[in-house]
Amino acid sequence: FSELHAFEKPNDDRALRLMNACATSMLEKFPDIVIAYGVSDEYSFVFREKTEFYKRRESKNISLCVSYFTIVYGMKWKDFFPNNDLKEPPYFDGRVVCYPNINTIRDYLAWRQVDCHINNQYNTCFWALVKSGKTEKEAHQALKGTSSKDKNKLLLQQFQVNYNDEPAMFRKGSTVYRDKVKTDDCGNPIKRTREAITVSNFDLIGPEFWENHQYILGEASDYLCLGGKEKYGYEYVKKFDNIHRLPYSNWTIVRISACQFDQFSLIHSFDKPNDETALRLMNACASLMMEQFPDIIFGYGFDNEYSFVFQEKTELYQRDERLIISSCSSCFTSFYMMKWKEYFPSKELVQPPHFQVEVSCYPEPRIVCDYLSRRQSECHNRNQYTTCFWMLVKSGEGENKAKEILKVFFLSSFRSSFITYSN
Repeated sequence: FSELHAFEKPNDDRALRLMNACATSMLEKFPDIVIAYGVSDEYSFVFREKTEFYKRRESKNISLCVSYFTIVYGMKWKDFFPNNDLKEPPYFDGRVVCYPNINTIRDYLAWRQVDCHINNQYNTCFWALVKSGKTEKEAHQALKGTSSKDKNKLLLQQFQVNYNDEPAMFRKGSTVYRDKVKTDDCGNPIKRTREAITVSNFDLIGPEFWENHQYILGEASDYLCLGGKEKYGYEYVKKFDNIHRLPYSNWTIVRISACQFDQFSLIHSFDKPNDETALRLMNACASLMMEQFPDIIFGYGFDNEYSFVFQEKTELYQRDERLIISSCSSCFTSFYMMKWKEYFPSKELVQPPHFQVEVSCYPEPRIVCDYLSRRQSECHNRNQYTTCFWMLVKSGEGENKAKEILKVFFLSSFRSSFITYSN
């Protein structure tokens, strides 16, 4: 993706600021996120300890966050790359990990920042060597086995670059959080402290940032700060990452559905009860999904949802449930955004669409067929209801009145069916 869009090496300032803008939008959208940390092509979001975000359902949390991040990335692309068209749909994967206390959260963030330093220092040296005339293979060989001190020396002696003078965003990554400020947007002092989402490039390994921002996570007692950039002192946090693999000898079905679709369809003036163009857009996204993931053997969709059946022996992401959920959610979202203008050339995409994903596993083809039959039955029931509802509304009835009429009609039909069955 970075090569196709000609990102600058080793760091593209525009691409990093785009990621920061997406992270800022995430904090605006999801108030339960208390802090985020990003480097290169990744971002970590810390939710408050007692969050009830979608009742703490892992699949919902992963798919919604990744989907929203994806759509914001696409919609903000032109703000940062005005002369560079988005040539390929961007998509992201994600995972959810739970940590038991504040100390471990701080160690996780320190681990990511240490990783940022190690990778950025290596990449800075690598691309300096490549730009000086070495091949990529020669550059890798020249850096093999070098220490951090060796790399600093190489940059200074061969390229007159002091690594510590490189932009902090490259060396330390970016932290996004709600800062407590005592000025308004124009810088004028105000009496009451307000919260403002802030992007900074502070050191998260030492104690200073956390001592000055205890309200973010709370005060951690007896926190041990290792002081130096000792990568392996923090890597224990990886042990908390429990990978859930989908059971073998099962058919995997991924169901993708749009969130807050009633509001989205209202804002974009979709025809009621069905907008044929919107349905064809969903079908186009489903076709692209089958191109992107060859293990999908069948797709069925209606209204704002699509179900994808994967072959029984799929090894997609080694059957890691989180990666399947997040990648499918992100891809479908990205396709929807990229295809929007093709189907709605006269409508701007005003509100970011985002999708949630659920995964189910079924042991027999017969049950897969029953699942698809159930979805088609739901399509019939839902479409019959909405067709009647919108005919009543278009005839002059209010929406509440139309719902009452259909409720009475449904109850009378149910009683008739029950009496017939009893007789």
